[in-house]
Amino acid sequence: MHAQPEIPSKLSPLITNIYKNHDSLQHLSYQVLVTDSLSFILFLERNKIPVRNLQFYQSANIFSLELNPSDINKHLLQSDIVRFIEKKRKPVEEMNVNGFDLGANKISKLHHEYPLWNGSGMIVSVKEQRPDTADIDFRGRYISTPLQSLSTTTHATLMTNMIAGGGNSFYTGKGVAWGSAITSSDFSSLLPDPDTYYQQYNISVQNHSYGTGVENYYGADAMAYDISTINNPELIHVFSAGNMGTTAPSIGMYQDIEGYANLTGSFKMAKNILTVGAIDPFIQIPLQSSRGPAYDGRIKPELVAFGVDGSSGSAAVVSGISLILQQVYKSLHQDSLPSSALVKAVLLNSADDIGPQHPDFISGYGNANGFKAIQLLTTGNFIKDKLIEGEEMIYPLQVPYGIRQMKLTLVWNDVPAEVNSPRALVNDLDLQLNAGAQSWQPWVLNHFPRKDSLQLPAERKRDSLNNVEQITLDFPEPGNYTFSVKGKKIPGSPQEFYLAYQFDTVNVFTWHYPVYRQNIFPGNNNIIRWESGFDKNKTGKLEYSLNGSDWQLVNSNVDLSKSFYNWQASDTISLAHLRMQIDGIIFVSDTFTISKDIKLLVGFHCKDSVLLYWENVEEATGYQIYSLENNYLEPVIITNDTSIVISKSNYTSLHYSVAPIIGSMPAIKSFTINYTQQGVECYFRSFLAGIMDDDIHLQLSLGSLYNIITIDWEKLTPTGYQVMYREPIITQTSLNYIDVAPTGGVNIYRVKLTLRNGQIIYSDSITIYFADVNKYRVYPNPVGQYQPVHIISREADIASMQVFNSMGILMLEKRLDDVINTIPAGMLSKGLYIIRVISDDGMITHLKLVVL
Repeated sequence: MHAQPEIPSKLSPLITNIYKNHDSLQHLSYQVLVTDSLSFILFLERNKIPVRNLQFYQSANIFSLELNPSDINKHLLQSDIVRFIEKKRKPVEEMNVNGFDLGANKISKLHHEYPLWNGSGMIVSVKEQRPDTADIDFRGRYISTPLQSLSTTTHATLMTNMIAGGGNSFYTGKGVAWGSAITSSDFSSLLPDPDTYYQQYNISVQNHSYGTGVENYYGADAMAYDISTINNPELIHVFSAGNMGTTAPSIGMYQDIEGYANLTGSFKMAKNILTVGAIDPFIQIPLQSSRGPAYDGRIKPELVAFGVDGSSGSAAVVSGISLILQQVYKSLHQDSLPSSALVKAVLLNSADDIGPQHPDFISGYGNANGFKAIQLLTTGNFIKDKLIEGEEMIYPLQVPYGIRQMKLTLVWNDVPAEVNSPRALVNDLDLQLNAGAQSWQPWVLNHFPRKDSLQLPAERKRDSLNNVEQITLDFPEPGNYTFSVKGKKIPGSPQEFYLAYQFDTVNVFTWHYPVYRQNIFPGNNNIIRWESGFDKNKTGKLEYSLNGSDWQLVNSNVDLSKSFYNWQASDTISLAHLRMQIDGIIFVSDTFTISKDIKLLVGFHCKDSVLLYWENVEEATGYQIYSLENNYLEPVIITNDTSIVISKSNYTSLHYSVAPIIGSMPAIKSFTINYTQQGVECYFRSFLAGIMDDDIHLQLSLGSLYNIITIDWEKLTPTGYQVMYREPIITQTSLNYIDVAPTGGVNIYRVKLTLRNGQIIYSDSITIYFADVNKYRVYPNPVGQYQPVHIISREADIASMQVFNSMGILMLEKRLDDVINTIPAGMLSKGLYIIRVISDDGMITHLKLVVL
């Protein structure tokens, strides 16, 4: 037996595992946490330790470097300067983004009720690869910085679109905070960016939709993110939880417990960040969405949000909501930004409880509710204060009549713990709600490392683990209450904290999707959404009306507690309303449209104008044309026709969209097109030619027949182009012509269009080499000495070619394998040549060539 090696406490658990397995350190890239940066540099020099790619994160005294593993054992582990050594891991984009649903987190309602609150004036950084900065959904809002990646990925573009897309490409391209500015930074380093980066570019939210493996410990990167938040109090770091929800961790207290404690990255163990899991359109949590608890039993993820098949998009949604909250606070508080702890408190307090009642290790504190978060912030239902150890702050609270639930959430940004600490919490505060002789403590989960313990419902007790504490009280008696915050353990400076609270009213009902002017697709399943304050066992009667007609039944027994219904809309195009009847009370939705999206096409793209056209929508009263003149699509023209000629002198944009007008309301916009990229030039979409039997077949495709009075097929002759044929009737955009008498050698064709105003437009010419009765032909012949010679074959057969001069001497030998094979210019001197072509079947053809 081998002796078990001693495990140095300075190593991260990932490297510790290698020691346990009697292996050596395998990786050359490390992160090293030190007590003093200058002393560490001198230490490396003094011990002559060669390092490569040395980088330094100043805020936390962390070096990223490459070095020989033997120097770790021999020098670094022996030095008091070195506090912690971490293997440098490669981040991975947490993919599987399939669609986007703004209704799942009440963003549609937010956009409708508060159209000016769109993240304007805020700047978000997307930490991963670089998004496609030419994407029209980011028009005029992307800020380049030295920290951005050189590589562009689809994932980065999708995440940026979900956070801040402008909706210029299509309705699915509209993000949560569509007015915010955007930048990005490379995620090759798992550490935060320098404080100066956030401050110089006024970045207030950074999105992190990536992970590594399941890592259950408080490492140097987790400490660094807690420091980053302390140094930049208004900065919010939002992380995806990960897509490894069915796995079991291999290290830590929850080792081998399948389906729990599988967040992807030790940086997600930080206390002052937000970690977000996924929900699907039906508010269910996908199995692959990573779950908590954190390595020490804290509640993770804190929130969930929409992200089909993955949590990348979930983080993006919460980043977008955070930007809007910051904008709202800034507008109400003399242009100052809120603390990230306040934004976190508002988000957690306004979240919709899903899954097991109260907090849990799968959905955290619930599903993010953007609309309710804005309402909470604008009503001012929050408190900012600070205290020292042993101090208690008491606040009065008046609870009105008719409250279904009262909720309070306490959040503070905790100082960083020591790396590898068994418990991350340093400053411990206690929240309590009081009414006379009664009191209520926060909801606390059992974090004992057994699956059955982790699945237990939350209980009311003192929380000594989390820097978030939440109390709810269902159907509270109206009257005077107090809540208190006590400094249980604060060994250092006074601890600042934030508390948000709200009252949810009984027997209210609010439609969340569709809202005014939104669109439902005809004949398809569409998820409609609402929020209900009625008893969870109540049902409602769902009906719809088209164009103000009689109400038609959808379902007489709708479960209100689900907050959604999968409705197959009528296969029609119209204005529509929904209504829900509950105990005789009727709740009618805003007016919305039921319409299909139409396809915008280009008829011609000429020097002075562009023809756009689209299919007819019988129920439309007109069509709205949109143009991307500035950062966002703007309505520019209304027409009753199904085509329009755009004058380039009046509209400089290359991008256009169209929407049918139903009644007086524009319905869903088409995909936005760039008319220069649709394969249509000035009328001509394509002009093709090919040889078939002994004929040359010509094919013409036009974008439009608008204003064309004649179409002529022309062929180049020694005297110029001559008309071969004029189309007698012009009704089709796809035309064909057959030249039954092609010329041996080169044949050059074009098409001539004559417009109603006398303007003539020519296609590009097209050249076809044709070998007539002979299988092979030489062209041109005679040929100038410094011109190339073409051997034209009727078929692309394989053959060999020999060229002899007039004396019978072999001058050139070449393999023929195409319809046109070339002897380069200058290969043959002046004179007469005999070309012998021997096909694979043994057939010999002799040709004469004169070089002048």
